[in-house]
Amino acid sequence: MIKLALRGAAIVAAGSALALAGGLVPAQAATSGWRTNATVAVSGSETLFTNVTASSASDAWAVGFSSKDKGSSESPAVIRRWTGKAWRAATLPGKVARTWARADTLDSPVGAASARNVWVFGSLNGSYLQLSGGRWSIGQLPGASGALIDIAAVKVFSSTDVWAFGLRESESSSGSVEPYAAQYSGHKWSTVTVPGSGAITAVTAVSAKNIWAVESADTSGLLASVEARSARAASPAARSAAARLRAASSTATAPVVVQWTGKSWQDAAKQPTLAATDQLVSAVTEPGGDVWFGGSADNSAKGTSPLTAEWNGTAWSVKDLPGKASSAKWEIGSMAPDGTGGIWALVANTSAERIWHLHGTTWSQAKPAFGKHAWILEAVAVVPGTHSAWAVGAVQGRTKSSANGLIAVDGSLPR
Repeated sequence: MIKLALRGAAIVAAGSALALAGGLVPAQAATSGWRTNATVAVSGSETLFTNVTASSASDAWAVGFSSKDKGSSESPAVIRRWTGKAWRAATLPGKVARTWARADTLDSPVGAASARNVWVFGSLNGSYLQLSGGRWSIGQLPGASGALIDIAAVKVFSSTDVWAFGLRESESSSGSVEPYAAQYSGHKWSTVTVPGSGAITAVTAVSAKNIWAVESADTSGLLASVEARSARAASPAARSAAARLRAASSTATAPVVVQWTGKSWQDAAKQPTLAATDQLVSAVTEPGGDVWFGGSADNSAKGTSPLTAEWNGTAWSVKDLPGKASSAKWEIGSMAPDGTGGIWALVANTSAERIWHLHGTTWSQAKPAFGKHAWILEAVAVVPGTHSAWAVGAVQGRTKSSANGLIAVDGSLPR
């Protein structure tokens, strides 16, 4: 049994199947609120969507992978595009598809500025897919030679302004990591220096010249993910990276917020009050410009509680979501605006999943209508210019040991 520590929720691969750690919801015919819009089954495989983005009501992208068995060295990409009418399969050219399937791309951040400007990023080796002018190609980020590059977030502002964020860990650095940021100008990628140390774990933007990110020195989550990839795919790159990360002995420090001013990255003038064990792994910007980070904090019951840190333009406010502390390891894995001035947050531990909603100043739990089977959600994204949002993950198939990709919607169906 292998645990794949992906962002947002824990997925357990038992043999060739993904066992879902999700909630059970009575089946109902829903026309509003969170509900299933589509499921995706790949013959002979278990399917999971890990990321989603939307550039308009008629253009959204869901990205994930299919898994046949734990000994396979490949995880074929599963990419679907929303056309305003239906989710259609995006077919990669044969050579691109084969190369991408071997690239350790279990968690693939995706960003799009339009239906003809789409980017999907891989893990470990800095690879990426680009859709430009209707044609898919594959490339590699700068600085990938002799190093592990793990991308946690992407921002696509235009065809001439694309960012990728995460960490870089050199093969000769004995497990120490540095923040990684690279910007695409329309012609080439260039790395951009970010102050501090550790990994960039979450990014949000007020505008192209006002980007906020958080750095964390704790790489335990990355190590768990890399070890899982190493065990599952028998990947030499993953085994080597895991060994180097296990050898690391960095001192835990509190996450640090950094900001892009349009010219350079610098530490934010004011920092949230955080503990060394706090984790911030998701981020969102409200329409009014408030910046939010989400993650987890140790609690009195020896577990973790969902944590938020909000910047209102003047001061930080750090709070746990409402609820009694427990020994479970809760974390906010993904956040997005709801299109009405509020925020959606996906909150999970290894055995349960919740959807939280901020309306005004009050957080409450949503009750999705996903049917009777177990489910998980990995990522959520607002549909620009609407009151609707997409979320993706997986839902249990016909048997308890099977899983299909899940695409869910809240609000009116985008058209």
